[in-house]
Amino acid sequence: MRLLLVSTYELGHQPIHLALPASQLSAAGIEVHTLDLSIGQLDPALLERMDAVAFSVPMHTAMRLATDLALRIKNARPGIPVAFYGLYAAVGRDWTVGKVADLVIAGEYLTELVDWARAIAEGKEPRRGVVVSLERSTSTTPDRSTLPPHEGYARLEWGGESRLAGAVEASHGCRHRCRHCPIPVVYDGRIRLVGLEPVLADIEQLVAGGVQHVTFADPDFMNAPRYSLDVLGAAHAAHPELTFDVTVKVEHVLAHRKLWTKMSELGVLFVVSAFESVDERTLEILDKNHTVEDMSAAVGVLRDAGVHVRPTWLPFLPWTRPDDMVRLVEFLDLHELWAATDPVQLSIKLLIPEGSLLERHPAVTPFLLGYEPAALTWAWNFEHPAAELLHKQLDAIAAEASDTKADFRETLAAMRMAIGQAIGVDLGPLAGWGAPAPHLTESWFCCAEPTTGQATAVALGIGRVPR
Repeated sequence: MRLLLVSTYELGHQPIHLALPASQLSAAGIEVHTLDLSIGQLDPALLERMDAVAFSVPMHTAMRLATDLALRIKNARPGIPVAFYGLYAAVGRDWTVGKVADLVIAGEYLTELVDWARAIAEGKEPRRGVVVSLERSTSTTPDRSTLPPHEGYARLEWGGESRLAGAVEASHGCRHRCRHCPIPVVYDGRIRLVGLEPVLADIEQLVAGGVQHVTFADPDFMNAPRYSLDVLGAAHAAHPELTFDVTVKVEHVLAHRKLWTKMSELGVLFVVSAFESVDERTLEILDKNHTVEDMSAAVGVLRDAGVHVRPTWLPFLPWTRPDDMVRLVEFLDLHELWAATDPVQLSIKLLIPEGSLLERHPAVTPFLLGYEPAALTWAWNFEHPAAELLHKQLDAIAAEASDTKADFRETLAAMRMAIGQAIGVDLGPLAGWGAPAPHLTESWFCCAEPTTGQATAVALGIGRVPR
């Protein structure tokens, strides 16, 4: 039985969610082929030889791109079994199941995916429909042997150097239930630990492939702080030259403030943290469990420990006003965070996927227009038309810059100018640029809509230009 595993997007990293199932499927006797359409291309001859196709969909962008391609595959080969697996697999199920996918598996997908492939291999009727699994499965080391080399993926740029970067996962799920996040819809406050040995073995093979910087792609690295420190400490002991980045909530940055000097010594170079907004009401609606003052404190805590901070933002919500964006600019100025800001962060618009904890929130429901299956999100109205216009302007600037690899400082300057023009003021040149900040060369974001370039690349099966 020949199974093609397809990834359309995984944040510019060599796809963990191709490597992980490839290991267990191969062990089950399945002939696995992998395809990463973010840098590769789909060979029609390869597709003709496959007995089934499964799409990795760990985020919104990946799911949007995968559904388009899966529909084309189903039209070309109506009888071929197709599955979606990953965090976003069950989103839009009424539109996808039976039309572009036979089976969707959300959450801990490994056992169900292997069982589905085995049934096809044995000539049995494979499972169909929707499966949401949180079972604790046996962890294995991902098999990266069929994936493209790391040279084709995002790199760390820091200190005048460009370093090969890779990503691992030490845990899945999250203990928190931020209302705009797709993770609690599936995991509902639970986490699943991968285990020390599989993570270290994966890091070992990344290093063997030339990787010098590792992203811990966990939704929140400090959901299990003792375990995470054990993983980080063991990785540093084995490879003291490695640097790392982790994603951590503001409240965890502050709750574990005494740990950050140690984490810096263990190689943590920067922290990605979901600040989201400088509007206190918005933070309360999203259930972020932090304030704007907390965000400022988190910047100080990390910098005092020698760790860089890269905040992420969700600036456009139904009630956003143009002057809210000006306050965001002022926050970036005050804390000298422009060098740590990817342009897409200033253009992110709230996505409300199927089952979102915001679907029935009283602050949101007055603006909802209806669910759009093809877009995998609820459509909603802006309260302020000027904010909608500004979003379209910033989104276009960020998307074009991403597709053309434009200079991000020039892009941010253009976005700053557009924000000022929206309220009729001149915000002046970029202020508060700050010290040079380490960053990965992939600047897009998991909760952003696909760019025209991304969609075109997948539609044509040609992938994006290797970095």
